[in-house]
Amino acid sequence: MTDSLSSEATSHRLSRQVVLGLILFSLMALYANEHWMKRYLTIGANSTYPVSVIDDRPEGGESIAKFEQTQEGYELECQISMVYQWPFCELAFELSGNDQGINLNQYDTVKLQIQSEGPASSRSVRVFLRNFDPAYSQANSARSLKPHEVVFDPSQSAGTVEFRLNQFMVASWWTQQNPTDIAHLGPQLENVTTLSFITGGNVVAGKYKIRVKSVEFVGQWISTESFRLFVIFAWLTGIALYLIWGWRQSRIELRESDRLKRELARSNEILESRVEERTRALAASNSRLIESLQSLEGTRYELVQNEKNAALGALVSGVAHELNTPIGNALLVSSTLSDKLKELEIISETRFTRKALNDFFTDAFRGTAILQQNLERAASLISSFKQLSADQHSEQRRQFNLADVAEETLLAMLPTIKQTGHTIRIDIDKGIQMDAYPGPLSQIFMNLINNALLHAFENIEHGNMILRARLLNQTHVEIRFSDDGNGIPAAILRRVFEPFFTTKLGKGGSGLGMHLAHTVVTQIFGGKIDIESIPGEGTSIQMHLPLVAPQVSQSLLKIGVPKDVLEDYQLFLDGRDINVITEFSGPNSRRDVVELAFFIQALNTVWPDAQFEIIPVDSYANGIEQLRVASIAALATTCWLSDLEIYSTEICISDAMIDEGESLVGIYTQAHNIHALECKSLADLQNLRLVSNRDWSADWKTLEQLGIKHCLDVKTWRQMVYMVSSGEVDALLSPFTLHTSMKISLDNCELLPIPDLRIALHGSRHFASSKTIQGQAIAEHVFPELKRRKQAHSLTQALSECGFFNAQTRSWQTLNPE
Repeated sequence: MTDSLSSEATSHRLSRQVVLGLILFSLMALYANEHWMKRYLTIGANSTYPVSVIDDRPEGGESIAKFEQTQEGYELECQISMVYQWPFCELAFELSGNDQGINLNQYDTVKLQIQSEGPASSRSVRVFLRNFDPAYSQANSARSLKPHEVVFDPSQSAGTVEFRLNQFMVASWWTQQNPTDIAHLGPQLENVTTLSFITGGNVVAGKYKIRVKSVEFVGQWISTESFRLFVIFAWLTGIALYLIWGWRQSRIELRESDRLKRELARSNEILESRVEERTRALAASNSRLIESLQSLEGTRYELVQNEKNAALGALVSGVAHELNTPIGNALLVSSTLSDKLKELEIISETRFTRKALNDFFTDAFRGTAILQQNLERAASLISSFKQLSADQHSEQRRQFNLADVAEETLLAMLPTIKQTGHTIRIDIDKGIQMDAYPGPLSQIFMNLINNALLHAFENIEHGNMILRARLLNQTHVEIRFSDDGNGIPAAILRRVFEPFFTTKLGKGGSGLGMHLAHTVVTQIFGGKIDIESIPGEGTSIQMHLPLVAPQVSQSLLKIGVPKDVLEDYQLFLDGRDINVITEFSGPNSRRDVVELAFFIQALNTVWPDAQFEIIPVDSYANGIEQLRVASIAALATTCWLSDLEIYSTEICISDAMIDEGESLVGIYTQAHNIHALECKSLADLQNLRLVSNRDWSADWKTLEQLGIKHCLDVKTWRQMVYMVSSGEVDALLSPFTLHTSMKISLDNCELLPIPDLRIALHGSRHFASSKTIQGQAIAEHVFPELKRRKQAHSLTQALSECGFFNAQTRSWQTLNPE
């Protein structure tokens, strides 16, 4: 036992040292990478790069540019004349004398010290980084170099101006004049040959000056992403080495354990051979005790398999350790009785007396009393732990005594608490009866005790915890868990209920204990939980719970909806009652809005008194993730089955609301894009530049299957519309609208569908809910109501009214019918 404890202590010390070493290494390495490991490229007054000036005279203009190098840097003096349509003057630094330029991808930012003078309305300066690529550039042709620009007014900034290089965007006029494939459409800075400073794009006639004092490019020798991968690799290596060491130690301990078991087996055989006939009753008792231990081991296995209550698995060994005392006493009494029987046998053959017989009876009665007391203690421990285990495995509600649940939880936790030197006390009236869920409540108590042991008593040898409960009135009870530990700073106290927030990452803290407690108290019990803490004095957690837990329909339901859908839904409602709306046409109506409206109508039909909150989510992918972690009960708009079925074991999925083959969309472009509007076939479409979102799996996969060569991945719908409207790309996919011309209007942008062409997005769309009690209730009651509305064709009618099922396009050609 001593060797085992010593080995365990060594293991714990080593694990702490490994984690501390990895943390210190990571922090120092990340700090060094961020602040010390920098590379610089400077252009200043003493630079040797060739400098030239350019004006608009080769284009037929009359602007005149002059250049002067001073001690402070370079000065461009320009007399702008408005003869040329786009007059300009340019100061150019040739970073390379040939087509092999500088790879600016090695740098992150550029710092500029620039001054500009000129008419007040035209002092802006354009900074160009021109990149050479044989795919679109020609030798000795400055026009073919791809320009990346930023525009700013130096007169509005004092001192140095800093830009990130990812702020330099490809000039739109160059993209229009130099069509290229999608691979070379975006920014490229790997072969920059020229750095230019040019007068603004909307200058007026007059005299301008641009003074360039210095240009400094700054970057890291090793990119942050690569360096973080290196740090992660170091962590993984350290963890792997520790696991290998732990595995070897476990092998050694297992061999030692096997040896001890063999020795114990031999000892038991000897003992049984001596007392087999005389102690059958005692053997039967030991047999029942072994069965109880096996039952306890079975309970432990079931607990370990239950991921939600995995913390109980660690307690089983502690409870087994607690059983060692009564078992050891029972074995000692058994051995003593055996010896007494042997003595009595010897005496009976020589000098058997009444006194010897009375002494034997006295010892036998005392021994059997001690034996019975210890066996009853072991049976009590096993019975309490089995009851706690059954509750932990069940979310079924039942009537129970609050004090009994608290004491059963404490009984399971005592072995862990005893190892720490801290104490816990329960002060709960035996008369408090509840009708709720004892399993989740016991899990809350465990989480609070584990949190205190992990966080509250650092550098404190003897800490105290107390679990109290009192009736507030005839319907509610207050439960308060307090400790006299270190307390929690205010900055951390605000975040204790956030999921995955922990100050003990890698030291036993998962960041989910208090979050789960908050979720269970508020969503399952319909109660409130709050926390108070004073640094240096301790922490107190208060829960106000109803004695009778509410039914699911009375709890607050959190329903997830994408942000843009929620905005259009609120505009569509315009103050109307959702339950009386039967007409779904209008400027803000679309498929997602109709689905949200039908979901809420179905929810109100099934549970008229249900309380729910609509939670905006960033995207469908984010919404599905929130379903998986039970942050929301359901998504109130449909998702593609291909996106949902990946997580079919973690979420509930409804029947199809939109069937395979029903999702037909248009190819939308701007009204002046003749090239796009004249498309007549798939071959024509394949030559267009499209924009979509890779997270929209059906859209993206369809475009790939259609052989679209140029498709940009953009995350927001609004940005997609802007890009098509400005001509940066040719088209996007969108459901048809109800408008006569089926146009899409957003801000000042208007897009039209390419006539006589449409695309089928294959797959079905479904609602989804979480696998919490609320989510499963929605799947059991709300989903069937939605299915009934679909079968009654009311959903089909609404989708037709909003334009999703569009009668105007029935004769249009579907480019991918199958």
